[in-house]
Amino acid sequence: MDSEKALELVKQGVTLLFLDVPQYTMVAIDTQTFYVGPAFKGIKMIPPSTHFVYYSSSSRDGKEFSPIVGFFIDTGASEMTKLQVHMATMKVN
Repeated sequence: MDSEKALELVKQGVTLLFLDVPQYTMVAIDTQTFYVGPAFKGIKMIPPSTHFVYYSSSSRDGKEFSPIVGFFIDTGASEMTKLQVHMATMKVN
């Protein structure tokens, strides 16, 4: 990514803030996949548009995963969206 595109995404991009996501959970948006570590707080510099967000919880050792759960979000420029994970059900609000 060139510096102009990166600066544009910093100014106009969307931030998805994920709260209380257990370690080793797989979190993804469109084609980018992330495996949650202890410092994971979310995803930033996302172009404003419609995106598919999905996740899958894992076993404590991170070797086995549950079925993928996903949803679409439609975001505008410079938005911040907070997604809270409920530990008992692994559902996102």
